[in-house]
Amino acid sequence: MIKKTFLKPFDIPVIALALALTIATGAAVYSGGTASSRVVIRGQDKTWIFPLNAETTVSVPGPIGETKVEIHGGHAEIVSSPCEGQTCVAAGAVSKNGQWVACLPNKVFLLIEAAGNGDAGGDTIDASCW
Repeated sequence: MIKKTFLKPFDIPVIALALALTIATGAAVYSGGTASSRVVIRGQDKTWIFPLNAETTVSVPGPIGETKVEIHGGHAEIVSSPCEGQTCVAAGAVSKNGQWVACLPNKVFLLIEAAGNGDAGGDTIDASCW
């Protein structure tokens, strides 16, 4: 004979808390870019940093010509490049921390990262090159 097990009074709050923590952790880990995300564009000689919510186009000079990067609507993408394969253009837009696109023939690298990573200035974002 199988004995039936019933929930005890404190089981429901514990289960609800575990479920809420699981959902909150999943949302934090899998959420897209945030207002504190930034776009880092590295060219052959310069690096540009913009907030992910900027609305701008950057022409990045490289050894074979200019690569155009657009930042708009919380996304960044390479829209044109003089490279032969156009793989960088076909890669499409990126918006989540850690995503990147590169145009290897033209030595252009586009990265989405959390603000404050890799710079001594903390969380400040500027639109100038260093």
